[in-house]
Amino acid sequence: MKKCLLTIVMTLMVLPFSPFAEANAATNNQLDINEDNVQTYKDGTVAIEDIKIGDKISKIKSKYPNVMFSYSDDSNDRENYYEFNTDNGHMIITAKVQGNKETVKRITMVYDDLTNVNLDSLVSLLGDNTTKRVQNNKYTGGYAYVNNEQAHFQLSKATPNSKQFKVYRIDLGKY
Repeated sequence: MKKCLLTIVMTLMVLPFSPFAEANAATNNQLDINEDNVQTYKDGTVAIEDIKIGDKISKIKSKYPNVMFSYSDDSNDRENYYEFNTDNGHMIITAKVQGNKETVKRITMVYDDLTNVNLDSLVSLLGDNTTKRVQNNKYTGGYAYVNNEQAHFQLSKATPNSKQFKVYRIDLGKY
């Protein structure tokens, strides 16, 4: 009897925190990667959340005053790292330090929801110098990775049964 009651209590404790609905692939994250602006992604000069490579860190700190995390690298090739929450997800900025100036060296944007850009259109727009890796599996749906030296895209499926990979992370800048 004690085991039965313990099982019922444990179930009642866990039940409110269990997800009953599958993740929704619909999103308000609209990336604009098209034939007109694809060169900016190839060059790494596109702005994400109005921030682009070469911008001053002071501009970003004024836009996102609540820095979630920051780290300073005190090596000779000094870099500082900042993390911010945005309306669409989580942004990580790598800044290079020269004297008293800090400028954006790399931008990583991890979206809360999958974006509207799918794998096939992304690869066709980025062109011949694009590296593509795709891993499908029946449990998570899989992942895909697209790289063209300056812009790196990570894609995923909304559910294991989904047919299309959608972008959820963009990295700009040289690594």
